Formats: sequence, structure tokens, C-alpha cells
Amino acid sequence: MGDDKNDLQALENSTVYDSENKKIGSVGQIYVDNETGRPTFVTVNTGLFGTRETFVPVDAARPADGDLVVPFTKDFIKDAPSVEADGQISPQEEQELFRYYQNGGGTTDRTAPAPTADTAGRDERRDDSRAQAGRTAAGDGVEDDSQMVAHEERLRVDTHQQEAGRARLRKRVRTEGQNIEVPVRREELVVEREAIDPDSADARSTGSIDESANEEEVVTLKEERPVVQKETVATEKVKVGKRTVQETETVSADLRKEEIDVDRDTDPRGR
Repeated sequence: MGDDKNDLQALENSTVYDSENKKIGSVGQIYVDNETGRPTFVTVNTGLFGTRETFVPVDAARPADGDLVVPFTKDFIKDAPSVEADGQISPQEEQELFRYYQNGGGTTDRTAPAPTADTAGRDERRDDSRAQAGRTAAGDGVEDDSQMVAHEERLRVDTHQQEAGRARLRKRVRTEGQNIEVPVRREELVVEREAIDPDSADARSTGSIDESANEEEVVTLKEERPVVQKETVATEKVKVGKRTVQETETVSADLRKEEIDVDRDTDPRGR
């Protein structure tokens, strides 16, 4: 990275990619050296939904089209020492981070990135400042503090897709009987006989009987019969699609957390 102060603005808007060109996350916070004002670390939003911030040294990164490329894998960066992104890094936390990344466990070629001259200068300044603080404390009659770091486990939950079921559309033919009542008409023969009054004109107009003459009248009777035909019609349309439903599941795990207790020995002088 250059010395131009515009680098800070460029870092704020950049995305970090690992050595395999995989996106790690966006830059969250920028930590600068108190003496030189140059950026030393950036935090990268990792974890589920970007809820975790991981520290990455800026000296190991190289700019690429407005983004940052670091010579470490994404998994290696996620396993970096946990440091609270509270606006200040202690000398012990800074040493632990530099030691982790200089081991080079996450680089693709398994080699450690060489520390820059500025990094060595910062290490010397940190050693000088700690030595000066120790001398001042000793002059006041106070011994150097002993420190212990507590750790805790945190849940990191990801999701993966798996097959939950299948649906098939299938047609089958089912035969069933059906009875339909159909109204039909038919003709019936109706015979009516009427006696003729002998004194009437119809009776007197009758001629003589001709034994050789035979008369015949034919009456045709008709009836309706059902005619059965089949036709095919559409009755139903079925469509099958997919939709995504957002649900919430609860996962449980037992997490361990270190706690530090201070046991004070009894003063042999009774104080």
C-alpha cells in the first residue's frame, strides 16, 4: 500500500479476496499506526451474514481494481486469533496477529510472507515503548503486570442445500359406469268404433255389398330409440411449480468459555 492518505478511503470501499480469488468479505474497520498514521490492519466481515470481523494485515495485501487480494486462504483468515474490534489493539494482540500471519499457514504455497521494513520498525518501537513503560513503572516502585488471555467458543453456523422431496405428474385412465335417463317417444295404435244410426243419412247412403272387393288400410307406428355416442372434453388442468419459503430453525450447542480467577496469597507479614 502507498503512503498517500487517499489509501484510507480506498480501503473503506474495498472488498477482500483470498489467494484463490474467492471473496472473503468487505472491509469493516481500518486500524492505523499511532506514530506513522499508516494503515496496519483491516477487519473483514466474515461468518454467517457477515457478523464476525477478522483482522488481516495490510502489508500482506495488494490492490487490484479497487479491491484487496491477500496471500492467504479464506479458511486460514477465519481461523485467525480472535481480537475484539473495539477501536484499539493491544501490543500483545498485535504480536499475536503478526505471528499468526507470518507463519503463513494459509498461503497457497505454504510459505510465510516476508515482513516489510515498516513492520520491523513498528516491532522495534513497540519493544522500546514497552521497555520505557517498564522502566517508568519500576521507578515508581510497581512491578510489571502479569497477563493471561481468556478465550471462549462461539457458534458459526452455515447452511447447505439437500433434496427434501420430489413430485411427479402422472395420468391414468379409470373406467366407471354411468346411467343416464333419456326421454323417448313412441306411437301407439288407437282403435275407435262408432255405431251408425240406421235412420241416419250415412246408413241410407251405403251401397250394396261387393263380396269380391277387399279394402285394406295400413297405419305405420313410430318410436324413438336412444343413440349413444362418446366425446372427449377437457375437465382439469394441473400445474406444479416451486417456491422458496423462509423459515427459522434453532440450533443448540454447548460452548466452553474460559474464566480467569485471581487467587491472592496470604501476606506473610500479616498485612
